[in-house]
Amino acid sequence: MTSRWGRTMVATAAGAAVLLVSGCSSMTWDQKVEELRKIGERGADAHYILLTQNKQPTNDECTANYQLLGDGTPSDEGAGSTPEWRDLHQSYFVDSCVSGKPRVPNTRPADTPASTAPPSTPVSVVPSAKP
Repeated sequence: MTSRWGRTMVATAAGAAVLLVSGCSSMTWDQKVEELRKIGERGADAHYILLTQNKQPTNDECTANYQLLGDGTPSDEGAGSTPEWRDLHQSYFVDSCVSGKPRVPNTRPADTPASTAPPSTPVSVVPSAKP
C-alpha cells in the first residue's frame, strides 16, 4: 500500500511540474512574441522621451519608467502572469529603453521547417586530380 501511495504522489508531483513549466497558457506563442515586440517598441520610444527630458536612459531610469506602466504585463497564464513572464517582459522594455533600439525576439523564419532533426553530416569536397 505504501509503495502504491508513493508512486501516486510521485506521478501527481510530476504532473504538477509539467503543468507549471508548460502552463495552461492563455497566450499563444505568436501572441507572446508579438507582445515582446510591442514592449520593445515602447522601450525604444521611452529612450527618446528620456533624452528630450535631458535624462540619460540608464538601466535604473528605464526600470523606473517601466514601473510607471503599472501592471500592464499581459497574462501568460490563465490565473495571472508568472514571475518569469513579467521579468522577460520588463527586460525587453529596459533593454530597448537603454539602447534606443527595440529588442526583437529571435524566431525562426517562416519558411524554415520546424524539424528538430540534427543537420545532415557535411560532405567533404576532395579536389579532383588533374590528368
